Amino acid sequence: MKTKKKIKPVAQVEVDSLADDQPPAQTPQPTGAWVPDLNPTQRKIFDDPSKFVLGHGEKGSGKTIGFAHKIIRHCYENSDALVLIITPSIRTGAEGVWHDLMTLIIPQWEEGIGLEHSDAKLDPNTKDRHIWIGNMHGGWSKILLISIPFSTQVEDRVKGPAPSFVYVDELTNCDGKEYFTFIAAQLGRRRGIIGPQQYTASCNPKGPSHWVYQVFFVDCMNAETGQRDADYSVYHVPISENIHRLPPGYYEQLGKIFKSDPIERRRLISGEWIDRPSGDAIFKDYWSVGIHLKGDAERRVGIKPLPGYTIDVGHDPGPVNYSVHFEQMIPVEGGKTITIVFDELNYVETRTPYHKIVKDIIRRMNYWRQKCEYNFVYEHIADEAAFNQLRGDGKYDNAEIERLSIDSETGRPRIRLKACPKGADSVPSRVRLVQSMLQEETLFVSALCPKTKDMLEHLISEKVPNGQYDKYAGLRPKRSRYIHPFDSMSYPIFYRTFGGGLQLTRSDIVEPQVYSFGRGNNA
Repeated sequence: MKTKKKIKPVAQVEVDSLADDQPPAQTPQPTGAWVPDLNPTQRKIFDDPSKFVLGHGEKGSGKTIGFAHKIIRHCYENSDALVLIITPSIRTGAEGVWHDLMTLIIPQWEEGIGLEHSDAKLDPNTKDRHIWIGNMHGGWSKILLISIPFSTQVEDRVKGPAPSFVYVDELTNCDGKEYFTFIAAQLGRRRGIIGPQQYTASCNPKGPSHWVYQVFFVDCMNAETGQRDADYSVYHVPISENIHRLPPGYYEQLGKIFKSDPIERRRLISGEWIDRPSGDAIFKDYWSVGIHLKGDAERRVGIKPLPGYTIDVGHDPGPVNYSVHFEQMIPVEGGKTITIVFDELNYVETRTPYHKIVKDIIRRMNYWRQKCEYNFVYEHIADEAAFNQLRGDGKYDNAEIERLSIDSETGRPRIRLKACPKGADSVPSRVRLVQSMLQEETLFVSALCPKTKDMLEHLISEKVPNGQYDKYAGLRPKRSRYIHPFDSMSYPIFYRTFGGGLQLTRSDIVEPQVYSFGRGNNA
């Protein structure tokens, strides 16, 4: 005797082999006229029969929900339908569209027309998920979730099944056109399908150079008439239609999250397709002399470090392009932390022996202790390359610097480098971090650090070749003399933010403290 099965929470999805999996025995007929609750643009997507349908828009606009209802409709109205849901990662699928299907979409259809379905199952080997959906013909249709992280894997992962419907989630996070060409080519081969066999996708906008934009906004347009090919439909799904469904404060919180990144703000809050500018000054929209530069270079007035706080010394070592920064991170009123860049040593484009550089650094360390009458603790931070890349003489930078800094009286090194954590995208991450700090007015530079000022005004990004998409466009500094002071300044900031932590207690300082250096700050 058949009984209707209940949906299990995603966390309780049954792990089982799919080798012997079969659909349940039968399915009920519809109970009457019913349509799901949809916003106006979601309803247009729901009814659109075009071969290729793209929904794009800002975060929280309900794109995925509209396509998820369309998936269930296809399964219900067709006999033996097979829907492929493609996501760029297992997590994106399991915690995104699949979670919406299990907890929101299928329950609506279950309540609305008595839709029957199986339990969701997970293949322990491939991590693919599937569920059977009862259709109006008394049979069963199937939804199969597949994650494909790289475009080079697409052809092998989709060439077996003959789907009648495809939905790709987060399409602009997919790294190549193969997510369209290879997958769309699989459609049209499944027999017995009455309705349209469609390729559908949703995404947040990126830039006009992205392959998704090229496919749905450029390649499908008739150059003579300016009309889009009738097989292609594109919908902007506006967040304004979905505000009433969002948690209170969600939309307002987005504005705060993307305050420091105007490009992402325009993409994810305004729904614009916009590229990051490349070949342009990286910090020009963030750096302001009137806000971020403290002191007066002509009068030799600059920022001084604050007793009671560690001084971080950032190193970008090199026999020709060594750069050094002295910085402090200080908690202030309102729960924020400011960073002051108060001193620099710059040997860029000059060949300077390490023994002289190390001597200059130690002299500067002694100077600040004497000037502020405080025995500062110094933390020295450098790139991981200082620890794992051999120099031409067969030595490592960290070991050589440590050896040259040994105090003759104590026998201990004055400088012990620590490695800044570094991942595959650490450079654009450091750029974004500095941009954010400038935007939020939590990074200040002494007027007596002219090389740092020059870097913030003249560091430009690599130019992206025409026709290529780079998600970090505008965030990759071009190789120049300015890259070295950027590295030495940003290593301590990145280290403190993501690696070394910050253990400070004072909270009464509201802005950088400046004072006159008289004849200068060189010890």
